[in-house]
Amino acid sequence: MTSTIVYEIHRYQHDNFEYVVARTNKYTEEQVKNDVERMNEMLSDEAKSQGIKYVFAMGSRSDTTKQRTKKIQKGGEEQQSFSILG
Repeated sequence: MTSTIVYEIHRYQHDNFEYVVARTNKYTEEQVKNDVERMNEMLSDEAKSQGIKYVFAMGSRSDTTKQRTKKIQKGGEEQQSFSILG
């Protein structure tokens, strides 16, 4: 089974991961990194003072599937995420 590379944008508050903001395999690594940079530039001073930041992450489609399967098996709710990239 071949795994597809997936690029993600994660939201952090200080060093604590909060959630996945966007996930895509339709855009290049450089395009997603540029989006992360722009998103961080658009943060308000208040958000920045609260330690909010967006971070680029890379994974594979199989990693994503495994994470979802774990959540479902544990009875966790799947958090809604959306793509701002397309």
